[in-house]
Amino acid sequence: VLIVDEMHLSIIEMIENLGLKVDYLPAITQEEFLDIIPNYDGLIIRSKFKIKELEINLAENLKFIGRAGAGLDLIDVKYCKMKGIAVFAANEGNRIAVAEHIIGMLLTLFNNINVANNEVKNSIWNREENRGEELYGKTVGIIGYGNNGQATAERLVAFGCKVLAYDKYKYGFGNQFVEESTMDKIFNEA
Repeated sequence: VLIVDEMHLSIIEMIENLGLKVDYLPAITQEEFLDIIPNYDGLIIRSKFKIKELEINLAENLKFIGRAGAGLDLIDVKYCKMKGIAVFAANEGNRIAVAEHIIGMLLTLFNNINVANNEVKNSIWNREENRGEELYGKTVGIIGYGNNGQATAERLVAFGCKVLAYDKYKYGFGNQFVEESTMDKIFNEA
């Protein structure tokens, strides 16, 4: 298995525990990659290279491609399927980190944390101007209710928010965290 992007080194042990040999080459160039890819049964990428028809044709022994991250836009999934190459992604891998980051950004915005921090560093204390607002009771709109949207909704509900969500694929609805919505309703109520 060839790994061509920087990743947490725990991935090497995980793959080796499956009985596979791993070559971890995060500094590999595109030219070097094209030269050696025929030698591998598996490929793990993040976002360094696109894996399209040329790369797939050169990878004559490839049985699978793993994407350490969400989304498969860098991989020609249709062509892989035609060639019998399985494709995997870690779509759920960072959903909690993304949701927590969104909550952190909302709390920062609603409580003027960056403005107040910069002012205090300059010996300015505008207490009333930087008074924040609670998330509690707010209506929040989420556009795209996949793994990240669902994890974010779950956390917003814990803050006492009403959550409206729109997803064109109708993905993930039917839980207690969210009200399925239209885009118009989100723009009018959130």
